[in-house]
Amino acid sequence: MGRDRDPFERTLTALRRRIIAGAPLQGAPLSVKALADQLSVSPTPVREALARLSGEGLVARTGTGYVGVVHDRESLAGLYDLASVLAEASLVDMMPPVDGVTSGPGLIEHLAPRARNRALMAALCKVSAQLAPFRAAELAVLGDTAHDLNLEEGSAVPAMSAAQVRRHFRRRSRRSGEILAKALGL
Repeated sequence: MGRDRDPFERTLTALRRRIIAGAPLQGAPLSVKALADQLSVSPTPVREALARLSGEGLVARTGTGYVGVVHDRESLAGLYDLASVLAEASLVDMMPPVDGVTSGPGLIEHLAPRARNRALMAALCKVSAQLAPFRAAELAVLGDTAHDLNLEEGSAVPAMSAAQVRRHFRRRSRRSGEILAKALGL
């Protein structure tokens, strides 16, 4: 078996997936050594990946290492508000819907195929990743709200208004305390 030529990318991808798919970490310490052992890599790519994820707002750097980002109701509401602003801004210069282009289940996945401004879409995707640990709680608190925007997994990318996008995120922002509590099992 050959040498692992890119342990950093493999480590970054694995850690990002874990954080996005998992429950909110809420200050949980992230042991470089334990993660390196779990991923079968040296500590160096783990430290590098955690530094990158810290820049993406998915983990936080402390004086003693890395921890999960701590959210409260206000910070979660702020993320929803930021997502709203970015999503609305992305609507200004969207490409027309393309026949045969399908998307995933969420608003961001519906906007991405039509975005002309890739930097704006990258910022929106970053916020979406920060909100990802709260998706299951959103569903539990708000119910299936994909119909609010005419979103169905695998459907053609729909046209949507700024008012629909604003309403989508405002609803989440207003109920951020409930969403956070549900995500934390409270």
